[in-house]
Amino acid sequence: MKYYIGIDGGGTKTAFVCYDEMDNLVSSCIRPSCHILQVNDEKAISILRSGIEELLASVNAKDEVYICAGLAGYGKNINLRQRIEQNAACAFKGYRYILRNDGEIALAGALDGGDGILVIAGTGSIAIASKDDVAYRCGGWGYMIGDEGSAYWIAKQLLSAYTKQCDNRQDKSLLYSYLYEKWQFNDDYDVIPFVADKLQNKRDAIAGLAVYAYELALMNDLEALHIYEEAALALAQLINALAINFPGKVKASYAGGVWHAKDILMPMIKKHLVQNVDFIEPHRSPVDGASLLAKHYFSQNCKK
Repeated sequence: MKYYIGIDGGGTKTAFVCYDEMDNLVSSCIRPSCHILQVNDEKAISILRSGIEELLASVNAKDEVYICAGLAGYGKNINLRQRIEQNAACAFKGYRYILRNDGEIALAGALDGGDGILVIAGTGSIAIASKDDVAYRCGGWGYMIGDEGSAYWIAKQLLSAYTKQCDNRQDKSLLYSYLYEKWQFNDDYDVIPFVADKLQNKRDAIAGLAVYAYELALMNDLEALHIYEEAALALAQLINALAINFPGKVKASYAGGVWHAKDILMPMIKKHLVQNVDFIEPHRSPVDGASLLAKHYFSQNCKK
């Protein structure tokens, strides 16, 4: 029997799945994040190894096991790539495996292994595409100079709107009173220590404020809806830039925490997409996408 293990090593958790050659889910488990910017190498190796061992607890030692690990940080930074590769060599010793980044496995899962485009909007934002085994990307420039449409970007627009309404540079809306109460301010300027001290100016913590933009949008606050309109336009532009590589109809999907607001974002983004883009719900999860990539790669490249 052949088994295909998928691993999604993101910033908050590490998810594992194991499918057999008939695409039956055999086992799954969750471990803490193995992101090397959050844990040391020894801990990352331990997390990956323990997850594999749990998945294969009931698998015969003579069976074939293939692994695809999609790991955050496995991108263009050479130093990070080398550290991840060294950790993987230790964690997966004795197994056949491939490494991909977390975006590639999300794309494979969302489009069921097919060609197309994936727009990722989490703390940051990026769009990636695959066509005939050629990879493309757009965006992903980081929160200081890009990441439009991301949770961090949405949160920054929300904070900016709050300060403008404090100053009467913008008419006060529900946004002002709602945030003032939610964040338990006693003065308008409490927003400064709120961000600097309570959130410690941390990108992830600030990005978490995007949930308040969603809550306000659900209450039809015009400024919150405007922020989402701008986010939808920015994300559509990422997709449209990659759609140029597809002469015919192309499927596009999404991943990332910003899409918890998909009921608001989906109709907005579709207004801005070029005609050849078919924007769809993701078929599978990123971790399932990793398993698909393992099966695809080793079916073609591994002879027993």
